Amino acid sequence: MSKRLAVVGTATLGVTAAIVLGTAGVASAHVSATATSTAANSYTTATFSVPHGCDGSPTTKIEFQVPESVIEVTPTVNPNWTISKTTEPYTSPSASADGESTEDAAQRVTSVTWTAKTPLPADERDTFSLSFSLPDGKPGDLVEFPALQTCEKGSVEWNQEQKAGEAEPEHPAPSITLTAAVPTSDDGDPVAATPTAEAASTSTSSDPDLVGRFLGLGGLVLGAIALVVAVANTRRRSASK
Repeated sequence: MSKRLAVVGTATLGVTAAIVLGTAGVASAHVSATATSTAANSYTTATFSVPHGCDGSPTTKIEFQVPESVIEVTPTVNPNWTISKTTEPYTSPSASADGESTEDAAQRVTSVTWTAKTPLPADERDTFSLSFSLPDGKPGDLVEFPALQTCEKGSVEWNQEQKAGEAEPEHPAPSITLTAAVPTSDDGDPVAATPTAEAASTSTSSDPDLVGRFLGLGGLVLGAIALVVAVANTRRRSASK
């Protein structure tokens, strides 16, 4: 009886492990994006991971579409790939990143393509990075970069929109989920929040040295007032005589 239970238990654990590993494999099979910052209006570097080929075929090219909400992107060099960009004119000069009117500044990058110098084996992964400013938006909004993965045989379009509350599609577009914007200075550095009057009062009352200094100052003021009153009284007595 115990041997039968042991066999059943081992088989159950094996099935469970297979399901877990299978699920992990599916979850990690997508072209995905991670970002150094997800705050709306912040500057970030997004790294896109390409974890496999096309049904066993090596990857030769990966193209990322840049959403209209992203004004300007800078691709990071990958020594195993060459980079090319597709551009189009801005709808208006003021739409450029710095409001410049030069020919280069008047172009918006619509897609960035990395082409392999040597095809990426189907069982190996590589990463590709873009730096840019995230657009304005509400926490939870998605900034999507649809991708086209081209292989020696076949291709895969990672362009399906992801919607809140719905199951993840088979080929979702890599995306960044916005979080709340953080106040920044003109240089782009985070600005610390100004403490409220209540917080300032709490801070003052909780600092014993500061309280002691205030009490000492109050004592000096009271002593000075007492001295002035005493001198005035002495002068009045002398005048009355």
